[in-house]
Amino acid sequence: MSAGLESLAQREYRLQLQAVLLRTMRAALLGRRRPAVEDDAALGRILDDLAAVESELAMLPDDARQRPMLALAQRLGWTQEETSFLWSVVALHVNPRMMVHARGLDDTSPRGISLALHSRIAELESEPACELGLRMMPGHSSVRSGLVLPARGEWVAAAQPWVPAVELVHYLAGMGSMASGLTVVEAPSELLAEGLLDDEQQQAVAQIHSILAMNSPFVLYVEGAELTGRRTAISLATGGPALSIDLAQLSPSVESLDAALSALRREAALRGVVAIIVGVEELVSAEGGRDARMRVLARHLDLADRPVVLITTWRGLDVGCQLPSVRVTWSTPDAETRTRLWRKLAGPSDEPEVEFRQLAHRFALGAGAIRRAVASARVLAGLDSHGLLTVADLQAGVRQNIAERMGGLAERIAIRQSWDELVLSEDILSRVRALVGRVQQAHVVYEQWGYRSKMPRGVGVAALFSGPPGTGKTMVAGLLANELGLELYQVDLSKVVSKWIGETEKQLAKVFDAAEAGHVLLLFDEADALFGQRSTEMRGATDRYANLEVNFLLQRIERFNGIVILTTNLDASIDKALKRRLAAHIVFQHPDEDEQAELWRRLLASKTAPLGRDIDAQALARNFPQMTGANIRNAALAAAFLAAHEGRKSIDHATVLRAARSEYLSMGHVLASPTGL
Repeated sequence: MSAGLESLAQREYRLQLQAVLLRTMRAALLGRRRPAVEDDAALGRILDDLAAVESELAMLPDDARQRPMLALAQRLGWTQEETSFLWSVVALHVNPRMMVHARGLDDTSPRGISLALHSRIAELESEPACELGLRMMPGHSSVRSGLVLPARGEWVAAAQPWVPAVELVHYLAGMGSMASGLTVVEAPSELLAEGLLDDEQQQAVAQIHSILAMNSPFVLYVEGAELTGRRTAISLATGGPALSIDLAQLSPSVESLDAALSALRREAALRGVVAIIVGVEELVSAEGGRDARMRVLARHLDLADRPVVLITTWRGLDVGCQLPSVRVTWSTPDAETRTRLWRKLAGPSDEPEVEFRQLAHRFALGAGAIRRAVASARVLAGLDSHGLLTVADLQAGVRQNIAERMGGLAERIAIRQSWDELVLSEDILSRVRALVGRVQQAHVVYEQWGYRSKMPRGVGVAALFSGPPGTGKTMVAGLLANELGLELYQVDLSKVVSKWIGETEKQLAKVFDAAEAGHVLLLFDEADALFGQRSTEMRGATDRYANLEVNFLLQRIERFNGIVILTTNLDASIDKALKRRLAAHIVFQHPDEDEQAELWRRLLASKTAPLGRDIDAQALARNFPQMTGANIRNAALAAAFLAAHEGRKSIDHATVLRAARSEYLSMGHVLASPTGL
């Protein structure tokens, strides 16, 4: 590369490596036991060249913005001797010629350069050499940050050989590379100017700014929901970029975590920025390796010489390191701020402001989630960045992103039934209607009438539906969602419940966070598998961790601001503390004869089905008394298929009777002598 095209960083890098090489050659010649005559001439040339290089180095402008090593030294407080040693470490590593000469001075280190060898090369007097040796101990910032690494595992003081991290070499050479998995976070300038942070978020940014300004080693936990701008808040607080890594994107091995955190420490030290670690809750459980991974994180944190930010969706999570810690809560923006975010991020649109306001009130999304929803909406609608999005497009984008955030742990259930198909006692219906009213009037009671201040935690609605199978519990949950204009997501317990310690809690946290953001109704079918009675007698680790899971669930339900329905066939097995936290507990009874007859009539009825006039619903109810609504639906559908298969002109009573008998037998019941059939 010609001198004219060199950057200042590249020029210094070239000159420093030349200087170290010349010093090494000088030391090698001076160290010969039997110097030859020609050595004097060679030494003279080396000294002349070294003087020229050092003169050129001395003339470099004192601009830390363009000289990476100078910036590092100023930021980390390195002396000239320390800087000189680090240049020697880098030069020996990248220049094969220097290794040849160094071997003649010290053949005990096959790789790396020791303090003793550097002292000979740099011609340090004994006192500066001793001072340098005292500073370059394991606690030195270059060592703690991983910028230089011991070539041997054990610590052998002045004889310890050192090698540079590849990131340090690239940084000094002016190469802009960065380890994969690391992300530079820079806050958009318009966030504050355009009112895209609410008052609570602005206060949190100010709090984070004052905390990070201390610039001493500690851990800052930032707790909040995903995609709400938690990382952006750090960049805003520092007034510049930050560097982050997402643990959820790493492979689950200890080695992968160790390598990624080492890269983060080095890059953050080189750039002089705050290191952010996202997704710490991912380490709470890992199959067979929970403690090992958390210990790796704690060890890296204990090496920090400046603040490190841990971002998590969990409250109170403690990684167990020795550093002091501070916690800040990062909230989802309020509805007015969300309205401005929708308007800003949706791009060109003909939709009136009221439509964006309705989106903001319905979905408790942060800036990141809104940005993703808009991107998904454009893909789904087949529009480029200039296309006009409708509210329907944006809602579709939100639905897709909520499903992705559920991570396959809950499934969206399409609601096809109607209230007309439901047959319940008046007592149960009135309680269901009261539950609907509680949700619909929440704004009036909590906001307009001021009862929000009396609620210590969340203002969501949790209800338990208990009763025998097939009595309409799940159906009513779907009808409630439909009535309230919500999506219904049924939690897949087979994917949520895990034998690994902490895994169940992590999965549930993901489900609750996604449900709250997406304003969906969350259904836990057969909830006794999760919400069972806690054991009062601890007979082992299994009981202890099962109790922890129930405690976690109780806390999440208390904080939840959405709607969650739990169904169970085993009322007595549900934890009593959970029942005390419920807005409603509705017990579904087995239908009596009149209700069964009404179910037969409604479930057989269809606008186009050819029903026979001889069907006697009352007789069917009387002769098959154990049937629930689900059984009657099965029998009605089976009768329709029988009639169609046999080519009948109508679904007559005899066909329905055959289908009912088949269903009754499949239920394990013995048929009594029919009456009135």
